[in-house]
Amino acid sequence: MSDSEEGATGGTHQGSTNGWADPEEETDDQGGLRSLKSSHKSRADMDTLVVPRTTAVHDVDEDIPVGLPNDGPNRATSRTRRLEYFRSGADADCQVHVLSTCPQSDEPAVSVCYKKFGCHRIFLATASDKLEQDVYQNKHWNGVLQINGVSPESVEIFLEFIYTFEVTSPLVELKLVGDIFILSCAYNMPELLRSFAEKLEQQEWPSNDIFPAFDLAFRHNIFDVERVCIEKIVKEGASLIQEPSLMNLPVYALNYVIQHWLVADTVPPNELIKLLKQYQEINGITFANTQKFPHFTKMIRYFPNVLLDPEGYINQN
Repeated sequence: MSDSEEGATGGTHQGSTNGWADPEEETDDQGGLRSLKSSHKSRADMDTLVVPRTTAVHDVDEDIPVGLPNDGPNRATSRTRRLEYFRSGADADCQVHVLSTCPQSDEPAVSVCYKKFGCHRIFLATASDKLEQDVYQNKHWNGVLQINGVSPESVEIFLEFIYTFEVTSPLVELKLVGDIFILSCAYNMPELLRSFAEKLEQQEWPSNDIFPAFDLAFRHNIFDVERVCIEKIVKEGASLIQEPSLMNLPVYALNYVIQHWLVADTVPPNELIKLLKQYQEINGITFANTQKFPHFTKMIRYFPNVLLDPEGYINQN
């Protein structure tokens, strides 16, 4: 649900929501995630501000349906009950806002919209020391935690994890890994990223997203995501070698991929040589490129029969 936001104070940090932008760049400015400054709202104002969400609990992928008696083998689990509190917004005493796409409107004044989640302060505060600082120790807390620089879908996954300690949302998809990484780091919750990676492992991935996800994980030492990516890359090597996004990997990341393909013997050596030649031509890696060429030669050494021309290009027909 997107609503126009009124009375928000302070600047906002704009960032890519679903792209493969570098998370460090997205958080360098103001951290990308922060609490709104106090607007001195009264308790009565806060009560009217909170609007319970209408998401039905039965949308949750859960074996035990909601609403059954609280005793016996079919009683609702603790996880289900906590998720019900979040998704219904029952007794919510605070909100989390995230920038969202505005619906079509004839009013030019409506330029900034937020998706709003009714939450419970105690659940947020006990999730991490950073959240406790934001919602309990912050003297300017006004009942609204505003999160910028990430997508609404990633924030919903983040909040469901806070309530249930699991990532089970149907919203999980590979392109959100960058946003989940930002949230995990910003709020000191590494277990969120680990659980997200485990959920990703169970899914089919779009081939054009695999190498960007691996690049992100490799750059920032996100070991859980990197492991899942490498498993997919090795398993589907025969088809992924034709993926255009492979040409965009940094040379050291490509080296890591080729090492795994060689060890697993999933891609023939002659295909790997063709790949290196194409990568070299697209990225202009010759003797003159003193920054990249030394590392590129490490990959060439895997193939003793490969020769170079006077400029340093692979001489292979």
